[in-house]
Amino acid sequence: MDADGGAVQVNGSGSAESQPPAQALQRLSELVRRVNSSTDTAQVLEEVVNGVHEELGYGVVAISQLEGDVLVMVAVAGPEDVRQQILGRRTPAVSILDEYRAADHWGILRYVPHGRMASDQIEYAWIPDIDASEDPEAWHPEDALYAPLYSATGKLLGNMSVDLPRGMRLPGQAERDLLEMFMVQAGLALSNAQQRERLAQQVRLGAIVKEVAQAGSRVGIDAVLGIATEAINRGFGAAQTWVRCHPDGERGREVSAGHPRPNLVSTGIETLNADLAQAAWPARRLVSIHVDDSESELVPASRVRLQQAIAAGGAAHAVVAPVGVGLELFGYLVIGFREDQPAPGSEELDTISEVSRELGRMIQSARLFETEHRLVSELRELDRYKGELIATISHELKTPLTTIIGHIELLEEGQGEHVEEGGSVAAIRRSADRLDRLIQNLLDYARVQERREFVRRDLHLVELAESAIELMTSQAKAGGVQVVLDVLRPEVVVRGDAEELGTVLNNLVSNAVKYTRPGGRVAVEIDSFEAWGRVTVKDTGIGISQIDRSHLFSAFHRSSNPEALSIPGTGLGLAISRRIAESHGGKIDVDSTLGQGSTFTLLLPRTAPEAP
Repeated sequence: MDADGGAVQVNGSGSAESQPPAQALQRLSELVRRVNSSTDTAQVLEEVVNGVHEELGYGVVAISQLEGDVLVMVAVAGPEDVRQQILGRRTPAVSILDEYRAADHWGILRYVPHGRMASDQIEYAWIPDIDASEDPEAWHPEDALYAPLYSATGKLLGNMSVDLPRGMRLPGQAERDLLEMFMVQAGLALSNAQQRERLAQQVRLGAIVKEVAQAGSRVGIDAVLGIATEAINRGFGAAQTWVRCHPDGERGREVSAGHPRPNLVSTGIETLNADLAQAAWPARRLVSIHVDDSESELVPASRVRLQQAIAAGGAAHAVVAPVGVGLELFGYLVIGFREDQPAPGSEELDTISEVSRELGRMIQSARLFETEHRLVSELRELDRYKGELIATISHELKTPLTTIIGHIELLEEGQGEHVEEGGSVAAIRRSADRLDRLIQNLLDYARVQERREFVRRDLHLVELAESAIELMTSQAKAGGVQVVLDVLRPEVVVRGDAEELGTVLNNLVSNAVKYTRPGGRVAVEIDSFEAWGRVTVKDTGIGISQIDRSHLFSAFHRSSNPEALSIPGTGLGLAISRRIAESHGGKIDVDSTLGQGSTFTLLLPRTAPEAP
């Protein structure tokens, strides 16, 4: 008998006819049911060898399972001393395949008569201590009878051996048929076990990819990689796993994570990124390495440093996967396995490749998020600095300008009614007033940008409109523009800051007067509808083109209309007004046609309905 089974002297003898076939068939029927329903493969294989041993009368029955390129004895029925000798024995699969080629085919059975087995095969065999008989039908101690166990696809799964048949004679056709039936059930049991193992592995590997993908929902590349490496290490049962990414541009940083030892490699392996970029990244290949390898596809500097890191993590061999997206290589993933762990199979290597691709996508997303966050912070800081700069410069200009205006007033008082409208003092007065309006607009804009909290109270829109019109009375009179107030709803109350909302109405009325030709008309209307208070400022001025309307509320925007450009302005009034309106929960709309006037509508939430 070969190393996948053994033979010993059986106590007692009998014939094939001494055991009723019905009992063996009943045992076989029960075995078929167990094979199709049980998930305990080891127990089913034990039942197979025990059934052949007890019902068919073979002295020793053994089943070996193929693991890689080695057959491992997993189930033995027979005397205890024989079981102890051959259970767990490992035999090269090539040895049994050579015996198959030399054997006689009895259906699915393979019979190797004594004298035909090669000497190098005999050294793997276990020969029972029995006397040989001259009878050609007698069983010889060097005879071997077994059957290969195949899957439904023809893949070799293992081998089943029998020795010492009942009566120590070669089995007849009836015994062979029964033996074949038992061996078929052994093959089915191994096939079922392999399918269950494959499905379980697919579920396990799929769970690894899923858990790694879920880590991408975390914020921050450090958190993403930390959770991902823990999931990878746990899923593969590895000794150590780590990921390292080289810096992202000049402002980026090197990022790493590991489990169970996060800081196993304090710094990156400088040559490994460049080495992987050349050796593995173009073809998206994985690199396997053992701590004892003296040669590798990696350059010596990378190999030696990587072997040191693997050994420090308690691993004996590892798989290195490049991590990146598209043409860009971000870094590498290393999964280290212990000495007692087999090298990853094809399905596990495919999973590692998928995990590395998922890590690449996650790292890219995390880096884009960090870049966006940094840019937003920089823009906010720039916006804050701009507001502070405008406010500081405006305050610094305000002080000397106040002094200038004060002295102009003294000069005007000293000259009395002799002040010429086109004279120097008048020119200084106009320029100073224009500069004062500019500085005041800059201060208002800076204040709105800072979004300070103001004291808010109930305000009457009619009162705000009257104040704005009164402020523009002299300018309207000087420009020959008529300004009227039309109150459709007298009690329209809104809640807000009086100074801010006053600024809005002042800007709207001031713009209407400023851009209306002499003889024109500005109408301010107070009304309400539903939950809104409404102020409408309509003029018969120069109007606004469609192109200018799209940028009308942008800061520092000036019209492209030459006539409008000839009128002094800062381009801040409407930008300030819209920001104030929106901060009060309202909005400003404009309807205008070039050359036919403009209508600005301010909507603000009312605090209560007006009285009937």
